Amino acid sequence: MLVQEISTEKTIAIRHEVLRKNKPIESCYFTGDNKKNTFHLGVFLDTELVGICTFVENEKAIQQKIFAYQLRGMAVLEKFQHKGVGKAILEFIPDFLIEKGILHIWCNARISAVSFYQKFGFESLGTSFEIPEVGPHLVMTKSYE
Repeated sequence: MLVQEISTEKTIAIRHEVLRKNKPIESCYFTGDNKKNTFHLGVFLDTELVGICTFVENEKAIQQKIFAYQLRGMAVLEKFQHKGVGKAILEFIPDFLIEKGILHIWCNARISAVSFYQKFGFESLGTSFEIPEVGPHLVMTKSYE
């Protein structure tokens, strides 16, 4: 598996298939996708893009720490789920983020993914909340210091 930076456009098909199935393609474009400080990562098996995630500069103060980047839109094509693709992303990101000076990240994790993120040291905060038309989530954080 190869993890590398990709363009916004390359994330859209996977976002649509995994995260926004049966919704308009426009729902797959996130606020901040094309900001100069946004990073998109893709996981490739041979030449096929099978997983993605995005880091958007979106500051959030949590327990007296500033979490400047939000992990958004992490998704793996269904036929590649449970095959280490998500793990490859989460193992790649510490060095990638530290190199860019990003030490604290946060995400709105789908409830179904909370235990996955916890395996990689993410901590959940607060109570679950609903993102309309998407489902229940928890805020999760991770620091690299």
